[in-house]
Amino acid sequence: MFKRKHATILITYSLVLCSAISLTACSFSDVSYLFKSPAQKQAILHKSPAFWDDTTSVEGSSNLSILHNVAFEGHPYNDIRQFCDNLLMVGQGSYNNSIIETDDQSVQYSFDVYNPWSNEITASLTHDKTNCDDYLIKGDKLWLIDSSAKKATIYDKDLKEIKTCKYNPNEYEGNGDTSGPDAGDVPNPGDYYDASQIATSSDGKYALVSGVSPDTYKYVISDISLDDNTVLSTYEGQSFSMSCVDSKGFVIEADTANNIWNYHAADGKDSFFSLPDVVDVALAKDNDMLIRCQDLTSGNSISYYKYSPATGVSSSFSYTPAEADTKTYYSANSVYLPDANCVMLLLYTAQCNPEILIWSLDKGKNDTKAEITSYNDCDTLLQALRDDGSYVSPYSAIDTGDSTDENQEATEEAGKDSDYNTYGDEVTLVPDTASYDWGDLSDINARVTALEQKYGFSVYFGPEVPKRIDYYDIHQFKNKDKLSDALDSLTEILGCFPDDFFTQLCYGDIRGMRIYLCGDISSDHSDMINEPSGFVNIINNYNVMVLNCNYSWDFSYTVGHEISHLIDQRLAFIHTYNDESEFSEEKWNSFNPDSFSYDDSYANYNPDDPSNHISGYFIDSYGMTFATEDRSEIFGTAIDDYINGIYDDARFTDDSPIRSKLDYYSRCIRDGFDTKGWPDTMAWESVLTATGAHAD
Repeated sequence: MFKRKHATILITYSLVLCSAISLTACSFSDVSYLFKSPAQKQAILHKSPAFWDDTTSVEGSSNLSILHNVAFEGHPYNDIRQFCDNLLMVGQGSYNNSIIETDDQSVQYSFDVYNPWSNEITASLTHDKTNCDDYLIKGDKLWLIDSSAKKATIYDKDLKEIKTCKYNPNEYEGNGDTSGPDAGDVPNPGDYYDASQIATSSDGKYALVSGVSPDTYKYVISDISLDDNTVLSTYEGQSFSMSCVDSKGFVIEADTANNIWNYHAADGKDSFFSLPDVVDVALAKDNDMLIRCQDLTSGNSISYYKYSPATGVSSSFSYTPAEADTKTYYSANSVYLPDANCVMLLLYTAQCNPEILIWSLDKGKNDTKAEITSYNDCDTLLQALRDDGSYVSPYSAIDTGDSTDENQEATEEAGKDSDYNTYGDEVTLVPDTASYDWGDLSDINARVTALEQKYGFSVYFGPEVPKRIDYYDIHQFKNKDKLSDALDSLTEILGCFPDDFFTQLCYGDIRGMRIYLCGDISSDHSDMINEPSGFVNIINNYNVMVLNCNYSWDFSYTVGHEISHLIDQRLAFIHTYNDESEFSEEKWNSFNPDSFSYDDSYANYNPDDPSNHISGYFIDSYGMTFATEDRSEIFGTAIDDYINGIYDDARFTDDSPIRSKLDYYSRCIRDGFDTKGWPDTMAWESVLTATGAHAD
């Protein structure tokens, strides 16, 4: 009995040992694996991941494999997420043999933790154990959100329940990965206004934070080291965007209309590139970008690129599932496994037959033969897109193609041409000014270049000027002598402003300023001045000023008026984030007559009918259309007075409400700009100094 019992025990142990060896893919020569600690076992598996044993190569590809694990079968997986060192398999199903929701089905979540290193499911939350309509991954915790009950149930990395807590569904965006600091604890060493953590590195050591700089009032995105809460690098002029970050830099989407992305390195160098249909970007451990492209509106193909601005595309693939009766879908997310040097993407069908598509980066094959060109700045890339005809205007959504049939018919009946609703955002008709033959305009071009270098903005004239800007038709102006006169006037007026003044007009996401010297300006649009002597607007993140040189004799007023609009926009932007700033519309309105309100429209403005002009409070009836026009009329008049040496303008006498408005506006300007180095009295303040004491 004793020997027989001993033999049975030996056989049992042998079976267990053989099973363990088989399950871990170990040979008898490394049987010591069985006696190692869990951490040691995981380290071994990281060097030789077990999931490769269940993969088959994709025909015709040098770097793709399909992972079919029997443990996935029958599960309604439709997404995968990085979850600590493993994958979170996210299921959504109605549990009636289909994961496609219909009106009479109730879709429920289920979750499995898949350990790719051992190639097994290690933890599960079945659909009958979850009562949620969304989820969050917070570091090594899974939060299941019940929006109707305003509560969240929190689980650890082994899907064991920790606790239930209150949760406000308005305070989260859903399905996000908020690794790193707890919600609300945004690292903000730059004391940014409206700071928001928009990305966290995969190792949880670095955060990407967006906000508004209190020094420049520009939108900024900064790479923050969470260990010591320090700023590693900052990119200005960009607000929230799709992004990713690590210790060497970050990637942000710079232009959604043209699929432009920027890799901002820690040393401050920018690399802009454009690639169609980008839906996700991640950073590999060697700092290359892993770029996923997918047309979400049509087709069923997907492409991936491993790209570095320094070395180009080192690996890529394009994949389309084989035709079958059942359509194959892709997960919204992919998972990059640095130790396995691969990217995993879920393939799933309505029949619950999920598989994982694996892109091996070790093989480094550029299967698509793709080439991606990077540029040092966004404007150069945008011009390259214009040159090759692939540029997409961000204003195209308001083109005629989006108007109703009734609007198009009305336009045709009114005799409007096809450009009536076309928004003009072309920058220049002469991209290469260095090689252009300027002919008798060469001297004008030299003067313009000097002006650009002094003030840091761009000036376009003559053949450079597009024929449509904003909703206005623009006529080019090429008369050398009249252009020279216009430049004389413009130069004199610009001299009224400090050299750094126009640089400070770059706030928020505004990158610079463009001035166009042209001929007649006209528009048939309602509620617009049909033939203005000039106008300003923000176009493609630039302050744009268009000036009719036929009115250069009145530039002292016109330019001052338009610059005031740009000042207004900066002051209003600052007040949005700093309610202690001097400027506010409420304070401005306090200088107007009781019960007065602006028209907020140009429809009733008639320059030939001054009858509704309230003298003493407004320069003219045009100032009564909008508050910003009121300020621009006063400011333009003050600049005009200064240029023409008028110091006794009756409109600015001591008891004049107009004077009080200008005095208040002047204080707002000094409060909203860095005035270090400015003179004690600015050009527009001269009429205040000359005519008596400042208003209270």
